[in-house]
Amino acid sequence: MFEETGCFITTPRLQIRAFREADAPILVAYRADPEVARYQGWSQFDEAQARDFIAGLQGARPGVPGVWYQFALALHADGALIGDIGLRVMAGEPTTVEIGYTLMTAQQGRGLASEAVRAVFTYAFAQLGVTRIQVTIDDRNLRSLALARRLGMIEEAAVETIWRGEACVDRIFVLTRE
Repeated sequence: MFEETGCFITTPRLQIRAFREADAPILVAYRADPEVARYQGWSQFDEAQARDFIAGLQGARPGVPGVWYQFALALHADGALIGDIGLRVMAGEPTTVEIGYTLMTAQQGRGLASEAVRAVFTYAFAQLGVTRIQVTIDDRNLRSLALARRLGMIEEAAVETIWRGEACVDRIFVLTRE
C-alpha cells in the first residue's frame, strides 16, 4: 500500500513528505481560505511566518510525545503541495496518537484525504507502535465527519464547546489497532 523511507510515505497518488521551503506560498494560500480554516486550530500567517514554520520542522521527527509533527501532503505526479497532515503522540499516553489534516478546497472530494489518512494510520501503528488513533472534529465539518466514519473510526465522545465565538460540538473519533 505504501513504502516508507525516513519521513516519506507514498501512496498511489500522494507523497506524504517533509515540508520544503518552496511550499511556503502554497501553505499560506490554502490556510488563508476561509472554508479550509473554519474548523482549524491554527491562525493564519504570512509567507515569512510560513517559512519559519517550515524551518522549525527541519530536523524534527514524528512520534515525539506532546509535539505535533506536520507532514506535507503532495501529489505524487509532480510533488505539488495540496495540504498537510499532522500527528502527535499524546503526552502521558505514548500508545495514543492524535491526527489532524487539511486539504486545499480544489483537491477535496477526490478521495485524497482518505488515501492520506489511511497511510498515516498504517504508519502510526507500524512505525510508532501506537495502539490508538484519535481525531477531534467539529460537528459542523460534515466532510471530516464522513471521512472518519468511512475510515471505520468509532465516535467515542461529544463535547459541547465554543469555537471562535460559536457554540459547537467536538466529536472525538477513535481507531484502535485491533
